[in-house]
Parts: sequence; structure tokens; C-alpha cells
Amino acid sequence: MQTLSFFVLACPLALATQGPPKPELPEPGFSNASVALGLGPTIVPETIARVLFTDLNGDGMPDLVVDRHRVFLNTMDELNREGAKRTPGRIFLEVPAEKTGLPEPAPSTLVVFADLDNDGHQDALITQYFESVAMQPGDAKGTAWYRGRGDGTFGPAQFLEGLPTSSTSAVAVGDVNLDGYLDVFLGNWYVRYGVSNLGYPNDLLWGDPSGKAPLFRRESLPGKSPRIFDVDEALPDFSTETDPDGRPTYGAMIADLDGMGGPEILELNYGRRWNRLWHQSKGNALWEDIGPASHFDGDLIRHGRYPQWAIEAFAKRVPPIEREPEAPFRSNGNTFDCSVGDVDNDGDFDILLTTIAHAWAGSSSDRSRILLQGEPLTFTQAPTLSLNRLGENPTGGNQGDLFGELADLDHDGRLDVLLSSGDYSDNQRLRIYLQESAGALTDRTAELGVDHDGSQQLSLADIDNDGDLDIAVGQTFNRFSAEQKSGRSPALKLLLNECSNAGSSLTIQLEGDGIHTNRDALGAVIRARLEGGQVLSRQLIGIGGHAGKQHAFTIHFGLGEAHLIQELTVIWPNRQHKQEVFRNVHPGAYTLREGGELKRRSQ
Repeated sequence: MQTLSFFVLACPLALATQGPPKPELPEPGFSNASVALGLGPTIVPETIARVLFTDLNGDGMPDLVVDRHRVFLNTMDELNREGAKRTPGRIFLEVPAEKTGLPEPAPSTLVVFADLDNDGHQDALITQYFESVAMQPGDAKGTAWYRGRGDGTFGPAQFLEGLPTSSTSAVAVGDVNLDGYLDVFLGNWYVRYGVSNLGYPNDLLWGDPSGKAPLFRRESLPGKSPRIFDVDEALPDFSTETDPDGRPTYGAMIADLDGMGGPEILELNYGRRWNRLWHQSKGNALWEDIGPASHFDGDLIRHGRYPQWAIEAFAKRVPPIEREPEAPFRSNGNTFDCSVGDVDNDGDFDILLTTIAHAWAGSSSDRSRILLQGEPLTFTQAPTLSLNRLGENPTGGNQGDLFGELADLDHDGRLDVLLSSGDYSDNQRLRIYLQESAGALTDRTAELGVDHDGSQQLSLADIDNDGDLDIAVGQTFNRFSAEQKSGRSPALKLLLNECSNAGSSLTIQLEGDGIHTNRDALGAVIRARLEGGQVLSRQLIGIGGHAGKQHAFTIHFGLGEAHLIQELTVIWPNRQHKQEVFRNVHPGAYTLREGGELKRRSQ
């Protein structure tokens, strides 16, 4: 154990009970700083659905990747351009496209960034998605990694060998077997969308530390080898009573939900199919889907019945459509995204699930919801934390929650909820729900100054090192009417959090040793015991969810009125479950290398 003392502002820490006065928490709010930070309309490409933060040049500040291939480095604004927040401020400067080495993506290409070879630089992992086609071997090269050079540029593509050709629609990264090298989970799509319920099996790629370059050993889940179907070949005859193994997966995440050190894999499925929660029992190398036992697979409404008004409406179409009740395996969610965090501050990790729901699909179509963990790996839906905007028996409308995230945006020590909704013509936008009292959410979007419709992928980072989480979010006008789109173009927004108060938050950037622990420290858990005994728990996930969702690799705590962390415990993601404990830590921004000192970062 290590006992550390720090200086905060100009006040020396003499005793654990002394320190600066408790901070007065500022009113939260957000301002659109895109133009001031160099991300104005002139740089926006035609497609800006995808945005993510990642530190590509290793300076500890989050850079921004727009549309999966345009790289903007977060640098000091020495010129103090007009609109900068401070002197000197920050500015995002684009790396010339011809120098990045990243290919221009296809419409549904997925791109994420992680240190796959433990050399200290973020590499690019690029997967391919193919819409509604039957593929033959050699039709597409699929998944590749590009070695990062540490300056926002990348080496040539190195395609992963031995992978079947399949249509990838989700990617998650983490160290599943805790061997010090990152593994990759690829969630795959339908074999032939609109024709069959059959989806390609998903691929778990085990990172192999035997070589200097990342090598991967493939395992398919749920364990059956994929078929490649000719475009004219009849697909297997799955009746409405059959639940084929392959489920179209739109989201995936690797997270240690039960705190036992071995991560689970969260598989989020489309087509109103059941989600899977893959778990390995201790000493058992076989994967087991505990989705049904844990209640992660879907909510409890499984009658599959369509509302009468929808049945009548479908019957009037030309040609008419008959709507019989769906079988149970087709009676739950179109789950897109998830987030993991301790929502109720009881030490267990809970789950936010976001879904697409249509009123015409009836009440058995799952809504976005929060699942609280009680007994290990057993979840219950929290009725007081409802995110259901449709109601139980709606007569119209959609709920298009594509992305979601748990984060403490107002520094009160309770996790809040971001919902990013788009792709539907009703009122889809970025929404922020604050957990203003334990176990209750309030939609505070308007009061926080947020007005962003057609909302798409979001990413969180502290872009200016002021202790709070800022938001980057994309935008599309899919299914918008001509009137809604008139005079507008989709625009990236970078929303600066105005809840800045370094005395009410703690941020930590971790670095594993690259031998026993992956360099990015993905999977690390930190628990902070505050004055009065309250314990806050956070987990570094970084990459996972829908469509390559990724946040800056930073663990963030809002501390409420606390001005001292009495005990900070870091649990590293390795087979030894190594722990490091620090005492009497003041709020602020820190870095920690495994086995080293907790160092304060300068602003």
C-alpha cells in the first residue's frame, strides 16, 4: 500500500481531516464549442454519424476522429483564436487525409482505436459490414488492423487471417482472458436481411502475445461454424417457432459485471431477438449464455401480440399484411447499445440498455431501460429509473435510442443518463437525464442548454482537463422530412460541460505494464471511498456498444461535496488481480502507471 499526500491549489495538506473547503457545486450546463475549437461547418464531411475520442499522439489529451477516418489532434491554441475558452485554449487541428493512412470508409465500416500490440501507441481496428448480400469467400477482405505511429498516422493494413467472410455490425475490445493482451469480439449481422432470421455466428478473437504484431486465435460464439450461402441458394427453413443460433448483433461489450475478475461479454441483438450474456465459470473454459437466468436477455413481456390498431392498419395496406403474434424468441428488443456503471452506488455494476421501439410492435417490444444488479449476475428493471417515452400501450410513434451512456455529468456522485436518438421522423434527439436524487431520473435536456436532433454516435472525454466530461455527438437527417431538412446540413457538435469545478471531481488515466496488464488498462476497476464512508465504483471499458462506440480511456468520478478521497483502490485487469491502494487523495486529474506513483496532471 502507498500513502500519498498532495498539494491542492496553494494549500498544503497537513492532516487527512484538513483541506480546502467543500466545493459549492455549480449548476450544470453545456455550450456548443465546435466552431471555437476548430470543428466548424467547413470541416464537416458528408457523413458525420460516427465520432469518437482517443489519444492518438500520447500527450494525455483526447483527440477526435470524425467519420472513422478524419483525425483531429487536440493541441494548445497558442494563437488564442477568437472564441477560445481560456488563454491559452485548445484547438483541434486536422491531420492531412493523405498522411493518416486510414482508408475512406464504406457506409457501414466500423473503426475503433486501441493499443493492440502494447507498444504505447493506439492502433486502428477496422471491420466491414455488408448490407443484404450473400457473400462468397474472397468477396471482401474484412477485418484489418493498422499499426499506430503515435502521431495520428498509421501503417498499412494488415488483414486478420483465418476469419470467415461475414457481415460485422459491432465490435468490442477488452482483455477477456486477462493475459495482458487485448481481445476483440465481433458481432455479426444477418446472413440475408429480410429473408431469414439467421445471423452469422459472432467471433471472439483471442489476442496472442507470442509475436511482436498482434496475432489472433478465433473462437465462434455460440460455437457453430458459419455457412456461406450463395445468393441463389435457399436458406434453411426456420419456422416462426424456431430460434436459430445466429442472432443479428448490433452491439457488444466486454465488462466484468460480477467483480470476479473474469469479464463477461454482452451481446446486444436486433430483430426483437434475445440478448446474450456470455459467461465463463471459474475453472471452466466453456462459454455459457446466462442471458435468460440473469434476465439480461429481454424484459418479461413476451406475448408477441400486436396492438389491434396496428393489425387493422397493416390489413389496409396494398397488398395487406397479416400480423399474427410473434413467437417468444421474436418478442423482445431491438437492442442497439449499452453502458455499464454502478447506478445505485451499492458496489455492483448495473447496465443501461438502449433500444429501437415502435408503437405498432406492441408492448412486448422492449424499451430502453436500466437493469440493477442485485445477486451476482442477476438483474432487475428499475421502475423509478424509467426511460420509456412511448408508454406501455402507445397508439403511434417511435423510440429510436441508438446510443446511451452512464456518466456523472453534474458531479453529485450519482450516474446520469445520456440517450442519443435518431433515424426516425418523430422527436429524436440527444437527451440528458440527471439522477438528482438516488433512484430517480429527471429529463433536464432543455435546462442544460442541449438542442440536438437527428442525434447519432456520442463520445465522452475531458477535452480541456478541467475535471468534467464533455460530449462529442454526430448528426444525420435520415427519415427527416424535406421541411425538417430545409436550409440545414448535418453538423458535428462538441458540447463543453460548464460544470467545471476541479474540487468536485477526480479523473485518472491508467497505464498497464504491457506485460501482465494490457497497456490501455481496459477492464480496470477503481473504487473511491469518500468521507463518510460512501464508496463509488467505476470500470474502464473504453470501447463497446453500438457501431464501435468509444470514449476516452479515462475513469471519472463526480465527488459531490467531498473534498477528500480517503481510500482509492485500483484493481488492475490481470490474472493476479493486482491491487494498489492510495490514501488521502484530493480531487483533481491524475495519471497512474502500474506499480508507480499517482501523479497530478497539470491543466
